[in-house]
Amino acid sequence: MIKRNIILLLLLAILFISYQNSKPDKNLNPTNSQINNNLSIDVTRSEKLSSMNLASNQYLVLNLWASWCIPCKNEVTELKKIHSDENYIVIGLLVEDSVKNGEDFIVDNSINYENVLNESEVEIIISQFIWSGIPTTVVLNNDLQIVNTFNGEITAEDIFNTTD
Repeated sequence: MIKRNIILLLLLAILFISYQNSKPDKNLNPTNSQINNNLSIDVTRSEKLSSMNLASNQYLVLNLWASWCIPCKNEVTELKKIHSDENYIVIGLLVEDSVKNGEDFIVDNSINYENVLNESEVEIIISQFIWSGIPTTVVLNNDLQIVNTFNGEITAEDIFNTTD
């Protein structure tokens, strides 16, 4: 009986230590990915992006979203903050949703930044980089090279810190 209790205590201690060591570091942003870094977007393939003229200090922020996505709704306020900064241009890309739902979402959330709702136009853009679910946010420099990819809900601070 004592042997069994000692073994159980040892197992619990090992499990506890393993759990403590597996916790993510709170100082790391788990959504921040460099998977697409330095990949260039060919803007000539997209009507919306081909007219883009970024100044040398500007960044393009592409945000993949859908009206049914709760984290997408949560980050709208943050995307508006980013858009209000003259160094950033935000363009939302509607994925896995209908144009009508997208239009309603834009009105309901008073979204003031550009959005591409046309599925084929969105497909032309998103086929040029790796993404895994929504929301996904891709930050490009003025040469339209990807400098960072965020998988999951972002904040304005995430984007601003990435481009400092």
